[in-house]
Amino acid sequence: MPPESTYVEEPQAKKGIISRSELDARCKAGELLIVVNQKVYKVDKWIKHHPGGQLAIRHCIGRDCTDEVRALHPDYVLEKKFKYFEIADYLPRESDPEFAPIIGTRTKEEIFEAQEVQISSAYRQLEARLRAEHLFETNYINYAWEFSRYLTLFTMAIVLNIYGTCTTHYIASALCLAMFWHQISFFAHDAGHNAITHNLQIDNGIAIFLADFMGGLSIGWWKKSHYVHHIVTNHPMHDPDIQHLPVFAITTRIFQGLFSSYHQKEIVFDRASQFIVSYQHYLYYPVMMMGRFNLYLQSMLFLVSEPNYSYRKQELFGLMIYWTWYPYFLKQLPTWNMVIAYVLISHMFTFMLHVQITLSHFGMSTEDLGDAESFAAKMLRTTMDVECPKWLDWFHGGLQFQAIHHLFPRMPRHNLRAAQPSVKEFCEEVGLKYHIHGFIKGNKIVYSALKDVADQVAFFVEVAKHEAKEYVEAQRIVLPERKKDM
Repeated sequence: MPPESTYVEEPQAKKGIISRSELDARCKAGELLIVVNQKVYKVDKWIKHHPGGQLAIRHCIGRDCTDEVRALHPDYVLEKKFKYFEIADYLPRESDPEFAPIIGTRTKEEIFEAQEVQISSAYRQLEARLRAEHLFETNYINYAWEFSRYLTLFTMAIVLNIYGTCTTHYIASALCLAMFWHQISFFAHDAGHNAITHNLQIDNGIAIFLADFMGGLSIGWWKKSHYVHHIVTNHPMHDPDIQHLPVFAITTRIFQGLFSSYHQKEIVFDRASQFIVSYQHYLYYPVMMMGRFNLYLQSMLFLVSEPNYSYRKQELFGLMIYWTWYPYFLKQLPTWNMVIAYVLISHMFTFMLHVQITLSHFGMSTEDLGDAESFAAKMLRTTMDVECPKWLDWFHGGLQFQAIHHLFPRMPRHNLRAAQPSVKEFCEEVGLKYHIHGFIKGNKIVYSALKDVADQVAFFVEVAKHEAKEYVEAQRIVLPERKKDM
């Protein structure tokens, strides 16, 4: 059992069968019920101990989340841990006695739901085929080569920093360090998804070492937001990865304001947001260059405020080590001007990582098609892959296959390219579009998407002013003229 699992499970008594209508009623009454593999599980007591955070579970309450659970959890979780929370078998809507539509009279919603069930079935068959091809198994030689690349970059950064004698050496050191941070993020990402050793404790240890000790960032913070992102990808109200006001708005839906379920606060499109978003397409790359500084802040806020996080001490120790060795790097530099230049170069040149991350989502759909939409359909609708030559995979870290990664988050990155032909075949079979573009075209798509939203800000402001004026006129009380005394 991992350290975060301090809760002692007690098997819950099985209570027969729960229908779709009963599931809805019980969830509305406050019970935390989810459906996995046609079984109903009550997670009221477990939710606060969930390693991926409470919100990842709350987005699954009251619905069949089999694909999400299978995609994001090791097999042993389903085989050994879930049984402690099972309370009933599930009677799906199609066989629910209370739902017996006459043949030929099904609504569009019911037809859509039936289609999504078929897509989900085909997706599970695809997963089984890829497992049979051993694409979920780790090739440790690939990670050994990656580690040697990281070690080379870090060593060069040290040598050029400590033994450097001129500006060129120091700049080269900062660039090596930036590339080191860029590259280890991919390794930490796989470890965070438990996709390296498939042992939660070992992979978490790898992730903490790379993210906290070597990168100064909290892997726990990343997990909390990233797992939610994988479940509600590109949903304006729920996905923290697209909630970036006052700097970015990737959909006009945010103009009216909304409540962020992740941040638990209202997101308001105020005057500052209106001004900045109007220029967001110009600010995209400069802001990406500043992204790492924001990650420091988010990491510290998480470790200070997050309750029930079992690795808090380990991560705080890791950050303490990071903020010891990095300032030591800076201490070796001859002037304050060089210190400032070193900090900016080493941080700003990690912008490519932030571009790579946002590239796959900022230009994609932000619609909400409801709970009936299948996991596979949602991932392919909201995510773009980036096409590049195989020899360049090392630079993109393998995560240029972001759509495939979203379908199979626990598949090691070095196997994503091999899975691509099967994913394309799957999309053709079920009628889904597989979005893939070259790196340059992908950037153009994101730029155009940001510009389209920016161009509508002025129109929104004018409409808002007009509506406000009409409201004031409608509410104006016109007092009758007082008659003059005769």
